[in-house]
Amino acid sequence: MLQLIDDAVLVLDHQRTLRFVNPPARRLLGYQEDQTIGGRCRLTTKGVDCENACPLTFALESDIERVDNFATVYRAKDGRAVPLTVTVIPLRDDDGGFLGAVEILRPRDPDPGFYLAGSSPAARSLKSKLLRNGRTRGHLILVGERPACRDVGRVVHRFAGLPDELFELWTGTWENTTPWPPGTMYADGDGAVSLLASDPPEGWQVVVGAAPGNQPADGTVIAEVVALPTVEELRDDLAPMVTAWAQTLSPGVTVTPGAMERLGRLGCDLGLERLEQALVAAIAASNGRIEEECVAADGYGSHLVDELLRMENPLSALEARLITEVLHRSGWRMQEAADRLGVSRVTLWRKLKDHGIERPECGEG
Repeated sequence: MLQLIDDAVLVLDHQRTLRFVNPPARRLLGYQEDQTIGGRCRLTTKGVDCENACPLTFALESDIERVDNFATVYRAKDGRAVPLTVTVIPLRDDDGGFLGAVEILRPRDPDPGFYLAGSSPAARSLKSKLLRNGRTRGHLILVGERPACRDVGRVVHRFAGLPDELFELWTGTWENTTPWPPGTMYADGDGAVSLLASDPPEGWQVVVGAAPGNQPADGTVIAEVVALPTVEELRDDLAPMVTAWAQTLSPGVTVTPGAMERLGRLGCDLGLERLEQALVAAIAASNGRIEEECVAADGYGSHLVDELLRMENPLSALEARLITEVLHRSGWRMQEAADRLGVSRVTLWRKLKDHGIERPECGEG
């Protein structure tokens, strides 16, 4: 029966030696049908949790019937990382003695982060490149905006099949880093150069984020240089990108179409760091739902002109937009907004009535 089911299954004896591996498990772990698989489980699967957090050990010590959907990473025969969820079922005799165990292995997809949440040609191309790197674990220099490099650096780590707990930020030394199991060390900004010159423990991958024009000269370090797509190249991905970013910052939050459009303009006009600041502020100002009024509207550039020209009365729309933004920046304190606009408070109240402007529920102040 186990030969015929679609799930990958391993069967261990009481010494945790592999006694049966069905065809889907062979394919998952990279073994041919005629290759013998034996020996201790951990020596074959080389799981990242085998030494310190084995789910079978946990089940036996806790005297529970099974452990379901344990997220871990095994290593295929060729060294590839294989992200899995594992269900472990201990087998016991009538007296409760340990006879062996059944493991059910199911592949899991790594989280692509926010920067690669879309499906544009530029995003797909970068994903393919990072997946290839996940098999080799070669050192990388990511060239792009800081939030993008940081997010993609973590994706590089996940595509190697490693848990987030093994993704570390460079502190200037390897002294406090546990050599095993190996993970990914990431750095950007001023400390990045020292990481490239460091001597990492065996198996650790080094990933450095660099701003365009600040990457090390060719040949000075042994690392592949990957230029990240610009926001303009990912323009069609802005909606899924912002959605995924918001979920990362505050799980469960939603973004209205108007707020999405405004956040997208900020990303295009002012870059990802400004977009990140605006998104954090909008989440703080919202109540689980980011409305347009929750997003600071700096840096419209030509997008504002194009938007206004599509309206029936562009000049009136411009005045309404200016008044709304100044009120937003003033925390809807009327006298302060009137002073910044150079009008009296009475005039400001009249213009609010003319344009139908009302204070939003999540306005600042």
